[in-house]
Amino acid sequence: MALAAGLSKDCNANSGGVKRIAIANAADVASVAYTSNVAAVTMGTAKVFYEFEFEQDTAEWRENGELINGSLKYTQELEFFIRKNNDTNRTALAELGNNCGYVVLMEDMNGTVYILGHSDALGAERPMKLSADATSTGKELTDLAGSTMTLTAMTTTKAHTCSDAIDDLI
Repeated sequence: MALAAGLSKDCNANSGGVKRIAIANAADVASVAYTSNVAAVTMGTAKVFYEFEFEQDTAEWRENGELINGSLKYTQELEFFIRKNNDTNRTALAELGNNCGYVVLMEDMNGTVYILGHSDALGAERPMKLSADATSTGKELTDLAGSTMTLTAMTTTKAHTCSDAIDDLI
């Protein structure tokens, strides 16, 4: 692909951070239609995304691209902190260890929803999977106690925005 245009600076507000995360089993996503880099998700019958609420200002989405041997590879990472070490959280977080993988909808603080673990090029062949689960009590009385979860996927394209609102799919 040849360069076809420049890029103008956008002076609107641009806040960092993640607002919401919704996760679905990759097998529960019936289809994703891509139009001009925007995805529209269709779920299987009676299947939904599940929202994971996290501690404020502890979630981050990263996407790193590399050109290796003439091929682009993007690594998508979603990290979030679940507060408290209790049986309810432990059970829910243990389910993220499923090796079949997930499709994730992530809404940033600017209201843009991205689809992770699914792409127009690879479909759900490279879903998000648990790559790290770090649970801690903290050291100090005021330290956070809980689990930092990291989901990771590799794909050949940058993450697409999603036209669907998370509320429509949970």
